[in-house]
Amino acid sequence: MIEQSDKQLFQQAKRLANRPYRVMTFLDQTTDDELIQVALIPELPGCHTHGKTAEEAIALLHELKIEFIYFMLEDGLDVPEPCLLDSKLSVNLGEHFGRLADRQEKHTGPRGEFLVA
Repeated sequence: MIEQSDKQLFQQAKRLANRPYRVMTFLDQTTDDELIQVALIPELPGCHTHGKTAEEAIALLHELKIEFIYFMLEDGLDVPEPCLLDSKLSVNLGEHFGRLADRQEKHTGPRGEFLVA
């Protein structure tokens, strides 16, 4: 957990994390063939996590996003602005994800979508 000795920097990270960043989720599998939902923020390369469901992955991502931005600020890096999506955007993640979903007995989330969170 972040040392809150620099509360001002932490508060700035929280404010920046509250901006409307896009969240992408998609179905993937581990090297042990376990199906997982991955969640990431395209504007923050490296800010990603996973869970058993899309909801779990997104919840973890929201926690991670604050720390990720905090460490960017601590390192003196610029924090990218959110990129808003056109509501008419369609994303095709290909057959690979369809095959993974077909293997999953009970699909617990979307195969792939962008969310504004």
